[in-house]
Amino acid sequence: MTIFSFILWLIAFVSGVAVAFFVPETTITLSGKFIFVGAWGVVLGFVLYSACKRKIENKQIEFDETLNELKASKMEITSSNPVIQEPIAPVAEPELPKGAMSAKEALEKMAPAMVKAEFPMEEWKAYAKSVLKNRPFPEVLKTMEALLPKLFANASGILYMYAGSQTDLHKIISFGDKVISDDVIRPGECASFNSGDIVVSDYSNPDLKGGCTHLHHHPKGISFCSPIEGIDEHFGIFSIQTDVLPDNESKEDWLEKVSVLATTFGLYIANQNLNMRFEQNSIRDSLTGLFNRRYAEESLTREVFSAVRHKNPIGVIMIYPDAAQEIKRARGRHAVDQLLWELGQRLPGYIRNEDIPCRYDGEVFCIILPGADLQITRQRAEKIRNEIAQLQIAYGDGILSTTLSLGVSVMPVHAVDAPSLFYAAHASMKYAIRLGCNRVVLADALVKQ
Repeated sequence: MTIFSFILWLIAFVSGVAVAFFVPETTITLSGKFIFVGAWGVVLGFVLYSACKRKIENKQIEFDETLNELKASKMEITSSNPVIQEPIAPVAEPELPKGAMSAKEALEKMAPAMVKAEFPMEEWKAYAKSVLKNRPFPEVLKTMEALLPKLFANASGILYMYAGSQTDLHKIISFGDKVISDDVIRPGECASFNSGDIVVSDYSNPDLKGGCTHLHHHPKGISFCSPIEGIDEHFGIFSIQTDVLPDNESKEDWLEKVSVLATTFGLYIANQNLNMRFEQNSIRDSLTGLFNRRYAEESLTREVFSAVRHKNPIGVIMIYPDAAQEIKRARGRHAVDQLLWELGQRLPGYIRNEDIPCRYDGEVFCIILPGADLQITRQRAEKIRNEIAQLQIAYGDGILSTTLSLGVSVMPVHAVDAPSLFYAAHASMKYAIRLGCNRVVLADALVKQ
């Protein structure tokens, strides 16, 4: 289609629109005009499409005829002038100087070194699975011990973590043939602790100064030290050392592997800490650190079932500090909190390891004594009363002190279930307060009232 044909088609379409516009509405309605313009456009479009299609078909026929003519002429030329191809003589390789190596041999020798080290995928999957599923700490350590020697070939390493305090780092696991550090170190001995980042020490560098002083047993080759951190907390240090890096790995490769391992393990430890704190907060009293009432009730219910099955006694002691209200009026609530905190720190020292000390309600404490009969429970209550009566607590410019009122109940003498045991001990404690405080009252006294 030429430009001239398109202009003619455009003029025809505009003429139809103009005719529809100028025809009075008394002759054709507005909707009729729109229908006319649409029909006129369809007709002209069909005419345009037919013209273009016919022109394309003619062009295709001409192209096919030309192509056939070219093929025929080429065949005639080939048959009249056949070309005889002669074999190409091989080019002789130039002689190399003595001791030189050809490019082919050099490539063959370089090929093994160009191949990346095989990644220990099975061991990594086991480690990653244990971390992602938040498995127990010993299980994660076991998978890590299997992974480390294969992840860091021909290296020696050690994993440090804090044990009970933030002053010393203790060896948790180690691997490799060489001893590279002590079993216990101070955090400041590792440069990664201060920098908060991975520290690489190349011992072949004569200008190397400072660095990780704890790696003094085998300061050769290259070492990597990484902090174990998560959620703004420092949990430990991971150190590895190798005399020579594998031919198929670089320092950057090892740096990446150390980073990934330390990061995943640090996040796992942080998650474990959060779970532990959540669990502790759900069963511990935030002020005293003793178990809370919910844990006391669950524990006594559990101990009652065990005692019934084995026919063992259970003792319960309820404790109230007599001076609590007086201290609150004289010095305020904070002084009472200080008194309760002091009691919470000392009560565990006056009982057995199997006993359960709790903050029961407000200023009231409770101690559950599995397997303790009436005599043992009463003796324990008297010991607590005498010890606390001598306690002097420094507070500001004064001293806090108090006596105790204690109530004692024992199963099966006073009750046969957990709620009744708590009730009997609590009622006995209140009776001790009414009798003048600073005494131990057995639940037997409730029957005599």
